[in-house]
Amino acid sequence: MSDNEGFEDLEMEIDQTEEPAVAELPAPVDWLGLSIHEWGEEIGRLRLWVGQIVTEWALPSSVVLPCWEQHGAMVQLLGSLRDAYDTLYHEMQPGTGAVDWQRYWSWARAELSSMTGSQRCTASEHHADRLQEWARSIAEGGESSEVTMAEDARVDLAVRNHIEKGRTGGPLNVVFVDFTKER
Repeated sequence: MSDNEGFEDLEMEIDQTEEPAVAELPAPVDWLGLSIHEWGEEIGRLRLWVGQIVTEWALPSSVVLPCWEQHGAMVQLLGSLRDAYDTLYHEMQPGTGAVDWQRYWSWARAELSSMTGSQRCTASEHHADRLQEWARSIAEGGESSEVTMAEDARVDLAVRNHIEKGRTGGPLNVVFVDFTKER
C-alpha cells in the first residue's frame, strides 16, 4: 500500500469545496462626488435610514430637523453615520463594532444638536443656509467661476512678484517654493 492510497477521496472533496463568499465592506458615499441623479437616488436611501433612526431614538426636531435634507452639512453627517452603521454592523466586523457605533452616535447627536441650534429652522419652517457668495461662486462655477479666475490671477501675480523680488534682492513677505527650478 502506497502512502497516497486512501487519500484520493479526501483530495476530491477538498477540490470540490468552494470557499465561502465573503461580503465586502460597504464603501462610504462621497456626497460631493455624486451626480444630481446619483444624489437623488442616494438621498432616497438615506431618508429611509434617517426616518428609522429618528423613530428608534425618538429624536426631537432639535436634534434632526424635518428639513435636514435641505442642509448639506446635515446630509453629509447623517450620510456618514449611515455609512459607519452599515460598516460597523457588517457581518465581517467583530462584536465590538456595535459599541463603536454607539460611540459615534453619541458624538453625532451632540453635533447634530449643535448644527440644528445654529439654524433658523423650526419644526414647521425651513430657512435656507446662509452661504458666502465667494464660496457659492466657486462651488457652482468651479475653475471657470469669476472668483476662481480672479484668485488665480492674484496668486499668479504674487508668485511672479515674489520671484522677481528674489532675483533683485527685494524684501520677501511670503515664502513660495519655486518647483520649476533644478536643484
